[in-house]
Amino acid sequence: MDTLSRELRQVSVTGRRVASQLASDRGVSVVGMGLMRSMPRILGNADPLHYAQMLPGIQTGGEYDAGLHIQGSDNSHNMLAIDGVPIYNAAHLLGFFSVFNATHFSSMRIGKSATAAAPNRMGGMVDMQAGRDRPPGPTGDVAVGPMSSQATVSLPAGRCSWLTLSARAAYFNLLYSRWLEVDGEELGYFFHDYNLTYTYAPDSRNRLWAEVYYGGDDASYGDGGYGMDTSLGWANFMAALHWDHSSGATGIGQCVYYTRYGSRLGLSQPSVGLSLESRIATAGYKAEARFGQASAGIDAAWHDVSPQEPRADGATAGRVAGQGRQRAAEVALWGGWNCRLGRCLELDAGLRATLYSAGGKARFAADPTASLSWRVSPGARVSLSGSVRHQYLLRTGFSDVGLPTEFWFASDYGQSPQYGIGASLAAEVYLGRRAWRIEAEAYCKRLCHQVEYGGNVLDFVFDDYSLNDVLIAGDGHNVGLNLLVERRKGRLTGWVAYSFGLARRRFGRAGATGWCPAAHERPHELNAVATFKAGRR
Repeated sequence: MDTLSRELRQVSVTGRRVASQLASDRGVSVVGMGLMRSMPRILGNADPLHYAQMLPGIQTGGEYDAGLHIQGSDNSHNMLAIDGVPIYNAAHLLGFFSVFNATHFSSMRIGKSATAAAPNRMGGMVDMQAGRDRPPGPTGDVAVGPMSSQATVSLPAGRCSWLTLSARAAYFNLLYSRWLEVDGEELGYFFHDYNLTYTYAPDSRNRLWAEVYYGGDDASYGDGGYGMDTSLGWANFMAALHWDHSSGATGIGQCVYYTRYGSRLGLSQPSVGLSLESRIATAGYKAEARFGQASAGIDAAWHDVSPQEPRADGATAGRVAGQGRQRAAEVALWGGWNCRLGRCLELDAGLRATLYSAGGKARFAADPTASLSWRVSPGARVSLSGSVRHQYLLRTGFSDVGLPTEFWFASDYGQSPQYGIGASLAAEVYLGRRAWRIEAEAYCKRLCHQVEYGGNVLDFVFDDYSLNDVLIAGDGHNVGLNLLVERRKGRLTGWVAYSFGLARRRFGRAGATGWCPAAHERPHELNAVATFKAGRR
């Protein structure tokens, strides 16, 4: 038999690589921090939370709203975290800057639906994650803006370890003091925050890392004409130690942490004075085990809360009842299972059992979660999800514009825990050799035992005051539709997102009838994000 052979000297295989910094992982949106390098920097900062608001289903309630509202939930229903450790009241300067310095982290994970491993919050979770890779050498990033500057440095600290340091600070009064003093009125503001991450990875299976974060704000306002001085301040601190071990389909993760938040408000005039402080501190331990398609873990947290410590002076001051310290404990055991039901169906189910103790009471709740996914084709998927979730730490205040007037308090000190029942239907399809991605989602959620603050700051000065007397309770529901069209390949990448959402509340108070829109409700929101790469490399 004759054999004919030919030699090909060169074979070229070309294709467009995926340039998108937005990915989806089992219903969780993952935003690469590389996106922040190509996005406009607001006042010198590329804020990841501002760009998270560009995604469907994540909204703000107003121009000065400091929080995120995921699928219509209140800001307090969502958890903002650094590698799973909660950060309370994460905002600077009326929400203009977040506490997260984008250059310090590698990615941001945004979960809109509850899972068994998710914390006891009725909304979603935004988790900033530190880098997993050792830098080949010293690297840095510096950004100088008109109001603040920031810097990040990464340094190898040995063959198996590295250190990342970040700092950010504002200089309003240093540069603009002349414009902040008008007709006897003086305005002062300063914020600063710092991140430190030390990572030790002796091999590809083990990683140990320690994190420390501190951020604080100080603001003041003086009016010489009325003899009035107002001071505001709030600060966060977090320290955590993590260990993660993985071996194939199995793995173990552990974390011990401490996080706290404190705020103070001061107001003084010749005839009256007011001081209002609040604090919350949490110490916790988390452990997770992953073995094949199953996972299980424990999440324990101990809370020490001082909701309000008001002091009023003056002839018109009423009797102010101190709220005292509140102590609470949460211990949750959870388990999850992912299994295939045939060639095209996949079930992800879990249960989170929580024992909560506070105010001399103990409660038990079992919160189930389930998600059924149907793979229509290799590039298309439809999923149906449902969950029940309780929340034991509550937050309210005079406003939600990022001033230190919002405070946390523990349930069962006069208020019941909150809980929500939610469901969502989502579809995702890739087109054009995965150059395009289209995503649609409809959701509904029932909220029970919602709490709002019915008073104002003058209650401390002119009336007898007790916290439980000014809190009002009610119910609520959220419904909405989210749409996303994303371009993932080519020189022009980005996405267009549209959200329709209703967030309605009903409270049992005098003069209140029927359902009313929540303060953060924004029925229609359209956002677009695009980046263009001029060169070929």
